[in-house]
Amino acid sequence: MQSYKTLFLAPIAAGAFFLCSCGDQAADTEKAVEAPAPKKPSYPATADAAVKMIADEVSKGKLGVIWKSMPSSYQTDVSDYVALASTKLDAELYDKTFAFLGKLADVADKQKDFILNSELGGGQPVEAKQQLEAVLPSLVEIFRGIAGSEIATLEALKTFDGQKFFESTLSDLVEDVDTLSQLSDETEFTLSDLSQLSVEVVEAMGDQATLKMTVPDEEPETQSFTKIEDRWVPSEIAASWTQSFEEAKAQLDALSEEELAAKKPQILGAFAMIDGVLTQLDSAETQEQFDQALQGAMMPIMGLMMMGGGMGMPGQ
Repeated sequence: MQSYKTLFLAPIAAGAFFLCSCGDQAADTEKAVEAPAPKKPSYPATADAAVKMIADEVSKGKLGVIWKSMPSSYQTDVSDYVALASTKLDAELYDKTFAFLGKLADVADKQKDFILNSELGGGQPVEAKQQLEAVLPSLVEIFRGIAGSEIATLEALKTFDGQKFFESTLSDLVEDVDTLSQLSDETEFTLSDLSQLSVEVVEAMGDQATLKMTVPDEEPETQSFTKIEDRWVPSEIAASWTQSFEEAKAQLDALSEEELAAKKPQILGAFAMIDGVLTQLDSAETQEQFDQALQGAMMPIMGLMMMGGGMGMPGQ
């Protein structure tokens, strides 16, 4: 299995690794004519410099660079897809999903001790309990971050701003995701390690380049890139992008309002049951009360999972 370090390099490469160039500088008419100030550097022209730039930014938790690194046509595809989703999804179900995550985070935070000491399912082994105790704070923050993001309501989704989403929500979440990854038995990787990424050009010709990327203590990764609209994109992504988005849009277009309307009462019923259980979990004052409420959550959760696509989400 690939290491987390290797897996993280894939989405970094996917952005094509460029920063925005800045605008013009205003002239000072009060002073004598001076030589124009040097312009800030534009996106790197070479794939290796571009990859290194975005790795440095991501190592600082600045994920806005990933959106900026995408070809403009890719940005348009993503924005168009989100806009289409905002017209196909059910507002009430969509909003309740995010609200549910927020309430779940609040309950998990408040009742941390009951969660760790639950005897449901025969109790937890010591190691499992210790791992859960370690990951729970980050999970709570991740759920809260998603629930409080700028796409937490369908109305907000209609004004989706890719740059803002990457700069705010994803950048805020990445620290907690990074913390969770460090708790895995398979890796001790941190985002800061990306600042040590070394990039070597294996071959480069025209709009094609092959790079060898290495992070300390990991095996080198060789990746081919294709230049699209002045952005370097991993070649396999460039080859499949259009087809993938066409298929995703087709799935979204195929969503039936009639089918969703038929399932909606069941889904709302399950949400109501889960909300009631969360209220019980929140108000539990003993371990026994908490475990009883938690056991009562199993049925509505399984019901939602079985309905799956009834939420109107693409790909279900």
